[in-house]
Amino acid sequence: MKKVVEPYILAFDMDGTLLNSKKKISRKTARFLRKLSKMGHHIVIASGRPPRSIKGYYEQLKLDTPVVAYNGEWIYSPVDPNFKEVRRSFPKEVVLEVIDKVGKNVRNVMCESDADIWVDQKDTYLGNFFWYKGMDLHHGNLKDILDKNTMTCLIHCPEEYRHASEIEKICEKWPDILPIFWIGKPYFELHHKDASKGDGLRVVAEHYNIPRERIIAFGDATNDIEMFEFAKTSVLMSNAKYDLKEKVTMVSVKDNDHDGIYHTLKKILK
Repeated sequence: MKKVVEPYILAFDMDGTLLNSKKKISRKTARFLRKLSKMGHHIVIASGRPPRSIKGYYEQLKLDTPVVAYNGEWIYSPVDPNFKEVRRSFPKEVVLEVIDKVGKNVRNVMCESDADIWVDQKDTYLGNFFWYKGMDLHHGNLKDILDKNTMTCLIHCPEEYRHASEIEKICEKWPDILPIFWIGKPYFELHHKDASKGDGLRVVAEHYNIPRERIIAFGDATNDIEMFEFAKTSVLMSNAKYDLKEKVTMVSVKDNDHDGIYHTLKKILK
């Protein structure tokens, strides 16, 4: 197979983008991405998911590239020990103080490191999204059981409270930490100010010495905006629920249930 002279970084969000509505990568898209990888292009997964729920898809595509997980909180390589990973974590004291300040409005809290999950109460939605399997799971009041620094902190609050300015005021004590509110869901998460999928792409681009002019990013949601801004070519999936057209250079030819990535890349790369 002929190698490309100037390889690209092709970066993909997962849910709503690389994955169809059944949470699968279609055969056509997977086959095409494996072909592009063999030609020398760098296929990069950039997701809000934890590494363990990325792993199977990474192996399906037979990748050897770094991964941007937790929306840029952890940038790592599953196969290259020489890749200099970026790993950010929250001091447990920060997490516990935020929980304490939010107080009675907290319905549930989930935190995790690379090996442990601490969760106050069972939450089917979070359980399905974050895949508890294979992790050391700790149930109970986090004030009593949280004994390590964490890489994530998700807090479930009622709709009428979670957008209130009080939460932002609570987080002002730590200038590097921001609350990010999930649109359409009663959750907010703590997030490092400098962590983003865009920052993850920057790290990967420096690793491969690829200029921004040869980076193409696909996504469908607000956590993809920094990635759109960093890439020279940015693609909003046509199935996106958010109007982000002004943030991208184009909209995908088809949606994620009809091989939108395949058809759009065929158009771009020709």
